[in-house]
Amino acid sequence: MEVARIALRWVIVALVAASFLLIVTVALVRLEAQRTAVRTVELQLPMDSIAVVLSAEGLGAQIVEPAELRIKLDPYPPRAGTPATVTLVALDRRTHGLMTITPTLSIAEPAQVEGRDYPMARQSNGAYVASGALFPRPGSWRLRVNIDFGALETYRMLALVEAR
Repeated sequence: MEVARIALRWVIVALVAASFLLIVTVALVRLEAQRTAVRTVELQLPMDSIAVVLSAEGLGAQIVEPAELRIKLDPYPPRAGTPATVTLVALDRRTHGLMTITPTLSIAEPAQVEGRDYPMARQSNGAYVASGALFPRPGSWRLRVNIDFGALETYRMLALVEAR
């Protein structure tokens, strides 16, 4: 009987010690998570400061980690209610060859959060094209091309245009 009491005491001591170690482990994990947490800083940037600037011919380019992106809007400047074409070419920065991507064009007025989406079809020359009456009325418009590179995070290319 005496041996059972001693064994019970050691079991209780072991349970208390294990509970204490578990509590310390949880506290340290939470402390480390707080220390290494990435804090998001929201910056208020004017849209035109991050948009691709289109030339007088409607051409623009942007370089990102995996690719050099070239965009063309034809005709430029666009006319409201008439057909327009947006062409996108993605060149691999290392090999300078054409990349296979999945782009989607979204066109909206600057104050709108979401716009109308247009699929961009791959052409035989490797370019991606969306066309149609993209600008229903005159005024400012935001073109956003969502580009899925596959394994990498989706990239968004932004351009601002004024339809006549």
